[in-house]
Amino acid sequence: MLFHIIIGFILPWIVGVYLFRNQKKLFIIFYPIGTATSFLINEIGFNYFWRMDIVFQESSLTGIPYDLGLYPILGCLFICVIHYKKMPILITFLVFTLVTTFGEYILVCLEKIVYRNEWNIIWTGVSYLFAYSIFYVLQISS
Repeated sequence: MLFHIIIGFILPWIVGVYLFRNQKKLFIIFYPIGTATSFLINEIGFNYFWRMDIVFQESSLTGIPYDLGLYPILGCLFICVIHYKKMPILITFLVFTLVTTFGEYILVCLEKIVYRNEWNIIWTGVSYLFAYSIFYVLQISS
């Protein structure tokens, strides 16, 4: 579990503190959206499609460091890149989706995540694309 806390919570919050200091408004708006999106996707996923190397009686507990750290902070970073770096939207989607999917692929190779019920890395990429799309749509409307 220490591995998941370090990778999923502590390391992302190093970037999170920087984002909060420099982009308070975006962080305050999009961090809760990222947390809610992450909890939603992971709750479905832990019940049907994947499990982590540490399993509690409530299977989604292992994902909490990621739900409160990595995924919402990546979402905030995604919005910051769109807003301030003026990177083309499609390139931003592609880069964030591929990098996040590759990161999970490494966790699968390390056997920290195990896929089940025909879930695979392609569906993982689709789920990340879906999550980033939620951020983008909400960013347009704000």
